[in-house]
Amino acid sequence: MKKSFTIHDLPTSERPRERLQKLGAEALSAQEILALILGRGIAGESVMVTAQRLLGEFGSLKGVAAASLEQLSHVKGIGLAKAAQIKAAFELSSRVEGYSEAGH
Repeated sequence: MKKSFTIHDLPTSERPRERLQKLGAEALSAQEILALILGRGIAGESVMVTAQRLLGEFGSLKGVAAASLEQLSHVKGIGLAKAAQIKAAFELSSRVEGYSEAGH
């Protein structure tokens, strides 16, 4: 009996990467976007569960974005490396938004 749940246990049509490819990024939920940023869950747990835990802990994507590296890394499944990935992704988004507003 399998004790762990991974992304491969989901039907192909429900996997974030495949949904992105088929429907575009705008069709993804916050949980799916975070799952793609994280890449992998932890042993015995899907990355989707880890992404949902982040949203539950911080309330929303804005809450996740506002969290410090230390706060992020205290969430089960999020170490310093994944916390850094999350912070970098939000910083990239912020910079792109800044370039758009500046007319670049």
